[in-house]
Amino acid sequence: MRSLLAMIQRDLTADIKSYKITLIRLFLQPAIYIFVFGYVVGRIIPMQGARYSEVIAPGIIAISIMTGSFVSVGGSIISGYYFRTIEGWLLSPVTLRTIMMAKVISGLIYGVASGTTVGSLTWVILGILPKSLFIPFLMGTIGSLLFSFLTIVVFLFPERPDKGQEVFSFFIMPMTFFGCTFYSYSMLKPPFSYIALLLPTTYISEGLRAAYNPLIPHIDSGLIFIGLLLTMSLLFPLADWVFRRRLRDFLW
Repeated sequence: MRSLLAMIQRDLTADIKSYKITLIRLFLQPAIYIFVFGYVVGRIIPMQGARYSEVIAPGIIAISIMTGSFVSVGGSIISGYYFRTIEGWLLSPVTLRTIMMAKVISGLIYGVASGTTVGSLTWVILGILPKSLFIPFLMGTIGSLLFSFLTIVVFLFPERPDKGQEVFSFFIMPMTFFGCTFYSYSMLKPPFSYIALLLPTTYISEGLRAAYNPLIPHIDSGLIFIGLLLTMSLLFPLADWVFRRRLRDFLW
């Protein structure tokens, strides 16, 4: 447990030391998204029974959860590869699974912090608050775990982590634009609605929309949790296998 906490503390300390970049990721970029798409564009697009800002704000929060986990876990793996700190992980008197969970927990903390920050910016800029705080926190927690596991798979499944950076861009684009972040699932028609169901950002965004305004058409809450549980049941064993397979015989 001490080794696990020490690894988590190291990741958080590295983020604190690069606080300028961290603050830009947490505040500046999301604030621009919220202002442009929520405040400006949201006042232009007419909708029945809701404001467009109430549709897009949950999607921006979902994007922040995704990118927060990606940056935390992916950045740790990439820096470990380039600066040879992976050897330090492997010399720790713990199992590979413990090392993996330290990275996942760091991604969880960073993802929830990103989602909370953007949720606060949404309130300040747009004046929008969720009807309940429990569902956004639950979506942030589950989403951060999912994207942390996915990041491990993306960066460690290729031959080397630097190759994973190329795969990362391939995944980030469809999940951002096809995962119901800038629009609700009800706006899609087949076959695009079927594609959206394959992306975890769809379930996170729709779950947050239900929390912010239940009157906005969204995927049924039961289907949202089923989709998230199925995704988790797939990604956790896959990430566990990829992590142990890649670092069991460390030859980079």
